[in-house]
Amino acid sequence: MKVIALTPRGYCHGVVSAIQTLKTVASDPTIKKPIHVLGMVVHNQKIVDDFTALGVISINDAKASRLELIDTISHGTVVITAHGVSDDVIAQARHNNLEVIDTTCRDVKRSQDTVKYYLSMGYDVIFIGKKSHPESETVLQYSSAVHLVDSVAMVDKLTLNNPLVALTNQTTMSVFDVQDIGEKVRHKYPHVEVIEALCDATKTRQLAVMHQDKDTDHCFVVGDKRSHNANKLVEVSNSHGVSASLIQSIEDIHLPSLKHHTKVSVTSGASTPTALTKEVIEFLSQFNKDDPKTHHQVSQVKDQNLFL
Repeated sequence: MKVIALTPRGYCHGVVSAIQTLKTVASDPTIKKPIHVLGMVVHNQKIVDDFTALGVISINDAKASRLELIDTISHGTVVITAHGVSDDVIAQARHNNLEVIDTTCRDVKRSQDTVKYYLSMGYDVIFIGKKSHPESETVLQYSSAVHLVDSVAMVDKLTLNNPLVALTNQTTMSVFDVQDIGEKVRHKYPHVEVIEALCDATKTRQLAVMHQDKDTDHCFVVGDKRSHNANKLVEVSNSHGVSASLIQSIEDIHLPSLKHHTKVSVTSGASTPTALTKEVIEFLSQFNKDDPKTHHQVSQVKDQNLFL
């Protein structure tokens, strides 16, 4: 089978930094224990499980805010994930006498600082993002002047009378969602100041998927089901003429469908361990629909420690 390995793949710089920091903290005897991560260190369950094996406790509840979660930690150290948190969360952690280690991605920090700056200048800020995502949760805690939208329809519902309006976005949104929603915002508020905040890792992955060969039968996106950027890669591929599916390892590949393909592509989310993606590429490259010996789908790496 012909396999096109799209680039870039593997961890983005924010994920690498967060994982390396947490590895260092977990093995440092001077760090107050226990060590808690506020949320998932990255949106990949395999990585979370690897850290759990080292005694790191992940505090994650989709129904609770980071500010609510911080009060469930009574002592020790709390690690802020690459997705960032509001200043109120940091302040509450320190009020609870917790040691704070911040691994917020520099692209996320830049986006958050942008929102803070425009709020301080009296702007209403329209933020393109998903309500359930930590980045959106954080900026919504800044002020009631932050308005979250994730569709053109939500822009229609905005009623802003402020002559000062700024537009920015969650760093992992789809390039195309940002363009479509942004165009609607600019039409409705011609005076809007636009600050695009997509991280390079998100943008380049999506553009690679968008420009892949149109004669590709299928695109496999290796990533966790909770990874927003991995799910967006699936959406982008599907919307640009190449069917796509999200898989977490070779064990998720649907063999009956694969037997009908002759050319496939592979990419991965920014928090996907390289070993998992490499195994997918190798499996597909040796796959022969007529040779059952090439159909063995038991992953040899998914149960290994895959920090980097």
